[in-house]
Amino acid sequence: VKFKLIKFFGKNMLKTKNMKLARTIAECVILGSLGATAWILIKLLEAGATSAEIFLNPSYHNDPHVNLWDSAESRKIIVKSKKKPKITAIRQSLWRLRRQGFVEKRQGKFILTKKGLQLMRYVLNRKKCTSKKWDGRYRIVIFDIPEKESKKRSWLRQELYLLSYQKLQKSVFIGKHPLPADLIKDIKTAKMGNYVNYLLVEKAYKNIL
Repeated sequence: VKFKLIKFFGKNMLKTKNMKLARTIAECVILGSLGATAWILIKLLEAGATSAEIFLNPSYHNDPHVNLWDSAESRKIIVKSKKKPKITAIRQSLWRLRRQGFVEKRQGKFILTKKGLQLMRYVLNRKKCTSKKWDGRYRIVIFDIPEKESKKRSWLRQELYLLSYQKLQKSVFIGKHPLPADLIKDIKTAKMGNYVNYLLVEKAYKNIL
């Protein structure tokens, strides 16, 4: 399924495991719980390039005067959780991120790759959408996507859940946040526009008989 996401994330991002990782990280950031993987990406986004010692030296993590967990960027993006990730989790996450092509090592320092930067743009874009003050109006998404396009349908559902939309019926979702512009473009680029209706309503009444 070749959405505009190919241009945004790169072809490999359409692999199930990569899209799952993107949504998992975005969900952690939105909910305010920071796992080791999200923590590494935020640190690299903030610092640009970070030495291996910062991530892998236990002394940094055990020193009460060195707070790697709560930084200006972390506070800006989240932070509800104050618990630091364990060194073993950081090692595993860093290895996985390098293997998947989101992080690379240059001259002894870790940096985000182009794909890693694109991933974080996606995450921060979704965070921005769900952080805006509600304007008191509801958004309703109604779709009737053919069974042969089931992958596109599943993709749309996951995007709506990530934006805190709730399912009213099988193919009817309601939420408080506007759909991001890039998501609307993806829907059009994927030729789903004829199957998706997007409504703005002042009030919503539940369980009317």
